[in-house]
Amino acid sequence: MKAKTLAIIKFSVAAVILSLMSFWVFQTTKPLNQFAYIIIGVMLLIVGFVIYFGVQALRDAKSGLNPVDELSKKLTQKAAATAYKMSIYMWLFGLFALDLFAIDSVNKAKLVIAIGMIGMTLIFLFTRLYFSRVGIDENQD
Repeated sequence: MKAKTLAIIKFSVAAVILSLMSFWVFQTTKPLNQFAYIIIGVMLLIVGFVIYFGVQALRDAKSGLNPVDELSKKLTQKAAATAYKMSIYMWLFGLFALDLFAIDSVNKAKLVIAIGMIGMTLIFLFTRLYFSRVGIDENQD
C-alpha cells in the first residue's frame, strides 16, 4: 500500500469519527453529563493520535520512505504486546473497582465494555507513541 493512500485512509477514519461524534452530540436531547464530556475528550484524544500518525505517514510519503518498514513493524508489535499486558491489569482493576463503587446504570455491561475498549485503545496509542520516541532494545525479547 502506498504511503499516501495510507495517510488518506487515516485522515478518512479521523473524519468519520469526528462526524459521528458531532452527530451524537447534536442529536442528543438530554443535557450531557460529566461522563459524556469525558468520553468526548477521550475520543478527541484518539482522533488526535490518528491525525498525528496520518501526518507522519504523509511526511514519510513526501520524503519517499516506505510506510511499513521493519522498524515500524517491530514498534507496532512491541507496543501491541505491551498494551496487551497492561490492558489485562486494567481489566482486572476495572472489575475490582466495579464491585467497590456503585454504578447506577441500566446498561452496566455496555458501560464497562465501552470504557475497557477506549482504555485499551488509549494504552496502545500511548505505548506506540512512547516506543516511537524512545525506541526498542534489539537485545530484549
